[in-house]
Amino acid sequence: MPEKKRAQYRTKIRVLFTDLDGTLLSPKPWLWGKVRTHTLSILGSFLDKGENHLILATGRNITRAKAIAEWLEDRLGGYKIPYLICLNGGTLVNNETGKIIYSKTFKVDKLWHLIKFVKSHFLVSFLVFTSENILYTENDLISKTLAKKFAKKYGATVKYVELMYLSESWNNIQKVMIITLHKNSEKLRAIIESKFSEFYVSTHGGWLLEVIDRKINKFFAIEEILKREKSWKLSECCGVGNEGNDILMIEQCGYGVAVDFHSKKTFKYKTELINFYTTNKDGKAISRVLTTNF
Repeated sequence: MPEKKRAQYRTKIRVLFTDLDGTLLSPKPWLWGKVRTHTLSILGSFLDKGENHLILATGRNITRAKAIAEWLEDRLGGYKIPYLICLNGGTLVNNETGKIIYSKTFKVDKLWHLIKFVKSHFLVSFLVFTSENILYTENDLISKTLAKKFAKKYGATVKYVELMYLSESWNNIQKVMIITLHKNSEKLRAIIESKFSEFYVSTHGGWLLEVIDRKINKFFAIEEILKREKSWKLSECCGVGNEGNDILMIEQCGYGVAVDFHSKKTFKYKTELINFYTTNKDGKAISRVLTTNF
């Protein structure tokens, strides 16, 4: 975006929408904690103004998002995070009441064709999560091992299905992960997005891909929040993220921040549609955003 627009919104940001993994959270929790102390201090100062707000926008499920929210609230002087955007925008939670106020799910028939295609051409395992926190996968050794690991991480219940019966077993799908045993996630991402325009894909290293229905997006959940919070303006919102599932949020919010989890620039985005770029290699991305721009 032009410098003129960047300056225009410099002092008007009231609501910070931030991704968690790779953005707000520390890359070295064993050394620096979940969030760096410096970042917590700067974030606390931002929220102390009374009219400012923090919203978590994550690919995590409700249970894992709430755990981080409670941890943050305890360290931010009792500030209550009003909303949680979970599963990349598939679920929006009123964090004060705990109620789900908005939900979107996958197009099952299209997803069935996508997984069938990928399974027939590549050596992969898939993990499919529903809004009831059920994890579907196939009943083979590799899939079972992966499912056990991710079920523990997400607190999910595992169910095994045969590929040929896949489409009959699913309801309310909100998160789909593919683990490639070829370590070719970027190549596979490009193939999927070229053949299945209904979806976009985020990669996490060479092995893991997350398939996301294009009608599910963090920014669409932000729009739902703004319908409820009449005094909040999109021009006063800051969107911060580091992956493909954050791009629309970054581009459409009044102030957009692209974050890299690396020392060098790897996050792909349109430079003219963001306001600020930084790294989170040191765990200080959010503190840098707030001290540099607001």
